[in-house]
Amino acid sequence: MQEQHKSGIEKLRNSYQKEIDAAIRRAEAAERQSEEKDAVIGRQRKQIDLLDRKANPQRYSLSSGAELVRISVSNYRNPSLHIWTRVGEKLFEDTKFHIDYDVAQRHFNGQITDEEFVNAVFEPQEQVSVRQAELLEVTFTLAAGGQAEVHVGTGSGSSSSDLMWGEKKHDNNMTSFKRKR
Repeated sequence: MQEQHKSGIEKLRNSYQKEIDAAIRRAEAAERQSEEKDAVIGRQRKQIDLLDRKANPQRYSLSSGAELVRISVSNYRNPSLHIWTRVGEKLFEDTKFHIDYDVAQRHFNGQITDEEFVNAVFEPQEQVSVRQAELLEVTFTLAAGGQAEVHVGTGSGSSSSDLMWGEKKHDNNMTSFKRKR
């Protein structure tokens, strides 16, 4: 009877082991499918980011025109922002302390891009060094067609009362009543 009991337990163990092996194979197959799906989702997210950059370039550029190299937020509860920017070959870094908590949270939650975050915290001239800001100003001036120049007919310094259409006409031939035409 003991042999029979041992044999019964051995059969049960084998059948359980077969079930365990089948469950492991199903789990491994599901894991492979999950990894494949994660890879597809990752590629789709990269494609969406690329298309978003093309459709909304203003969200991905600094107001100074510099290139954002890196940002660091040490603590989102009491945020400060450290940035590194580049203009040509020159690298610049700056830090702002005690920045607006709500803006930092919007960045943390992915509602605004790194560049939008930097633009909200730093003025354009603060995003680059003084020398870089001067070079950027010259570049923007040249891109806009050069410095503003005084054109003929502007800037004469006359007041409107000195101009002929601002003068009151005095007609000595008419009475102070109504003028007839």
